[in-house]
Amino acid sequence: MSFINEITPYAQRIQKDYGILASLIIAQAILESNWGRSTLAVKCKNIFGIKGEYKGQSIILETTEYVNGKPIKVDKAFRKYPTWFESMVDLANLYNTGDSRGRYKKIIGETDYKKAAQEVKNSGYATDPNYAKKIIEIIESNELTKYDSTELSSIRVDSKNVNKEVPIVNVRDINKVSTWAEKDWKEATSNGYYDGTRPGANLTREESAIVVNRLRNNFLKLIAQNKEDIQRLETRLQEIEKQNRLA
Repeated sequence: MSFINEITPYAQRIQKDYGILASLIIAQAILESNWGRSTLAVKCKNIFGIKGEYKGQSIILETTEYVNGKPIKVDKAFRKYPTWFESMVDLANLYNTGDSRGRYKKIIGETDYKKAAQEVKNSGYATDPNYAKKIIEIIESNELTKYDSTELSSIRVDSKNVNKEVPIVNVRDINKVSTWAEKDWKEATSNGYYDGTRPGANLTREESAIVVNRLRNNFLKLIAQNKEDIQRLETRLQEIEKQNRLA
């Protein structure tokens, strides 16, 4: 359960930002990485077995693929990530952007984990003929649906209205900076207020707390002349903050 506990907050963030079931993400991570214990997961933080390169980083490993239903061993290049979270975001981006055929688009916004698992298999993500079955079994045996948000239901099309024309909503790429915010984003990241990732993502209370505290500390350092001044200003600032809480 420690692996599930470790990646669940990230999976739930992925669901919020991309509309992909957290239970699906967690189950895929378990299956592909053997509960985070695979060589790929340990050495490369790659918990989904995504092939290729990530920002120029990769590793060659032997893997099993299925050709005409039969398993064979082949050497493939796999992406290498700094953390598991980057691995999860990369998978979400793959599902979100897909390819020219849009083969992953049915996964986005799907609220039925069985259908979502089958769409992963149908999309050609894995060559294992039993891939969807394995994902579903992992979800059910570990009760992963309890980590899913009910918010996804609001973006699904009502089955009663499937014949009506529904406007297409463009999904924003959270990894790209909007033109109007480029200057401020660059300045904020260069000053250390943000880590430079996911500029278009929603800001959590935790992240806003980090930004506020960084601003607070920089303010103290800016106007303080020595250690005594910093302590005096810190004490006075705490008094003001206490007054604001009591107000």
